[in-house]
Amino acid sequence: MIPGRRLHVVGAGVAGLAAALAAVRAGAQVHLHEAAPQAGGRCRTVSPAGGFTHDNGTHALLGANPRALAMLARIGARGRWIEPEPAGLPVWDAANGRIARVGLHPLDWLRPGLRPEGLGLADLPRLARLALPLRDRAIGDLFAGRALLESFVEPLTVAVLNTPVEIASARRLGRALRRVVRPGGARLFVAERGLGPDLVAPALDALARGGGRIALGARLRAIDVREDRVAALVMADRTIAIGPGDGVVLALPPAEIARLLPALPVPDAYEPIVNAHYRVAGPDRPRFVGLRRALSHWALAREDHVSVTVSAAGAAVGDDPQALATRIWREVAPALRAAGVTVGEPVEQRVVKEKRATIRQAAGPDGPQPRAPFTNVRLAGDWLSRLPATIEAAVISGEDAARDLLAASAPRTVRTQRALPAESAR
Repeated sequence: MIPGRRLHVVGAGVAGLAAALAAVRAGAQVHLHEAAPQAGGRCRTVSPAGGFTHDNGTHALLGANPRALAMLARIGARGRWIEPEPAGLPVWDAANGRIARVGLHPLDWLRPGLRPEGLGLADLPRLARLALPLRDRAIGDLFAGRALLESFVEPLTVAVLNTPVEIASARRLGRALRRVVRPGGARLFVAERGLGPDLVAPALDALARGGGRIALGARLRAIDVREDRVAALVMADRTIAIGPGDGVVLALPPAEIARLLPALPVPDAYEPIVNAHYRVAGPDRPRFVGLRRALSHWALAREDHVSVTVSAAGAAVGDDPQALATRIWREVAPALRAAGVTVGEPVEQRVVKEKRATIRQAAGPDGPQPRAPFTNVRLAGDWLSRLPATIEAAVISGEDAARDLLAASAPRTVRTQRALPAESAR
């Protein structure tokens, strides 16, 4: 595929947006197709009729996410992502009612006021083992019997991997930690106004300025294959012919790839996330608070609402939403007060359950890395990375898929999708 040819991107989550933007920058004609009525995938702002507006979760970025931050810079949105807790992350202990600030970089721990509770000399080789590219094992086994497991390692694990610490992959987390320890890698950023105005909307605007076409509510029903290439996309309302020099990026979750391409091996184990949202009067600028020894893990307070995330939420996803909302607020309200975040009482609340929020990122052999069996198709999505399934992984996967297609100068040349290198995929 060469500049000037068409690239069809199916799926307007972060991976699809990244693929589309990379193709537009390279001069391709881009057509972006999304089944939902809005772009963003899991990184979206929810604006129901008659209800309050909020992001679907407490999404954040780190300085260790250079590809995502670079994409934000290119679409003019980098300045909209701010550090909510530059002095260290406030973490509330629900068991003893105490709050402490924790540094996210090991050098921060030289200051006693930013040191994780329970950190001892015996933990240092375990932390080094976690960060090194060694044989994989469950993170919970690596820190068994250590106080640091409960105070720091478990919250970190579920935040990054959305997988219970008892089974979560030390190797996958370690790949991310090696980036966090770099200068600036531990800085925490959140969208100042939300994912819609500070990520999705600027991306769509940049795509439109580059001549990209965007179709929402356009579901891909099937793929028409001729020999070794896709000849047409069968949408719900029409069939789109794929020309000899055109390409297709399928930026879709594993279940959709399995539906469209049943012969491809894809992950089939997932972990849920529960998010609770409360319409309240909040702070003037975003604040981010962690919780431990509680059902809740993270709370993001904005001027008109508070969003709370329960990661690896297998034990809670089946609970009654009203009971969950009540329980979560009882945990979060004192945590916010202890962190100096002034909020009112909720006047509206909403619980959102995502049963397949991410793939299960458990210890053991890396899962399948499927390659589309067609010369003019590549796959994209955070689930294809050897690193944690995050915004950064989605951006890298989307950009690399588009670039791989754009680099194929002869449409009929047999090419296979490049697997994401372990150390370049985040």
